[in-house]
Amino acid sequence: MKIKIIYTSLTGNTQETVEVLSDDLTAQDIDVEVFDSEDGIEVEDFFTDADAYVLATFTDGDGEVPDGIIDFYDDIADFDLTDIPVAVLGTGDTSYDDFCHAVDLLAEQCTASGARLAVPTLKIELTPDDAAIAAIEQFGQQLTQQVATE
Repeated sequence: MKIKIIYTSLTGNTQETVEVLSDDLTAQDIDVEVFDSEDGIEVEDFFTDADAYVLATFTDGDGEVPDGIIDFYDDIADFDLTDIPVAVLGTGDTSYDDFCHAVDLLAEQCTASGARLAVPTLKIELTPDDAAIAAIEQFGQQLTQQVATE
């Protein structure tokens, strides 16, 4: 099984979250390919050659998709993701009214283009603590189980 992950991170929280997920998937003998959205990978190149896809982000400003992944987000609207299994997670700060709203926006954009959410979205408060690490690992295990049964 192969899973591709794309992320954007400003403070390192989302990157750390992706590292926890990647390590957990690798421990399950999953082939994992991770991309920083700042490297400019195109939607049509990302959504190929994998069994599932993970998008990870933080939330910017007033609940917005951050600049680092906004072009990728916009391009999803013009791409057919019919029946492609996608999972979305991200980090945020609960002191903001729009806690992790970019996670919801990414999930909505993917499903509007036909993707199906393989697992419920996951929202992490700031840097992953022990409870968040356990949640990220469970997210990864649910994803691989869901994809394996399809």
